[in-house]
Amino acid sequence: GPVVLSSLMASSRFKHIVLSDLVEGNRLELNKWINKKEDAIDWSHAAEQIAAIEGFSDIKKGALEVIERTRSAIRKVVPCDVLEPGVLPMEHKEAFDVVISNGCLDAAAADHESFRRVICNVAPLVKPGGLLVINGAGGIKSYPVGTAKFPHANLTENVLKEAVSDAGFQIEKYQSKELGSFVGNSDVFIFTLVARKT
Repeated sequence: GPVVLSSLMASSRFKHIVLSDLVEGNRLELNKWINKKEDAIDWSHAAEQIAAIEGFSDIKKGALEVIERTRSAIRKVVPCDVLEPGVLPMEHKEAFDVVISNGCLDAAAADHESFRRVICNVAPLVKPGGLLVINGAGGIKSYPVGTAKFPHANLTENVLKEAVSDAGFQIEKYQSKELGSFVGNSDVFIFTLVARKT
């Protein structure tokens, strides 16, 4: 699913951003922010941090510029389901220069095999020569949300890299950081993977 933070950062380089999410409520929240609704989530603090990184001397003014630039760059918010081939509905089907996933592809999969299918489902969304950027977590078998417990892909570095390579990508960058124990799981790590479609 989309994270406005990623869009705030990406809008400095990309002028055509499409956000997607499985959950209708999430899509509604994103549209509220794009359309400047009063009850939208306030992302100004994140925009201020990005303005500082981008070197704006007036952080508040820079944050407003980052926010407006991002709103202008977002073309649409569409439904998606990475568990289904095609991922996007036919009326929104297109391929992209860059596809970014933040904590979604690994969380959508219940095991290694379903993670491989998820990556294969997402692969056609990336143009040849384009990039797939995945930020996620490995070593997690399940995670709680309130009283419910959800399965997680329980990725290892090898499963992650093999799934991406087998889907037609060449890994250009991989970074990980071990976290140890996390919500009842041991050997948890977070990662960023950047791969180019061959």
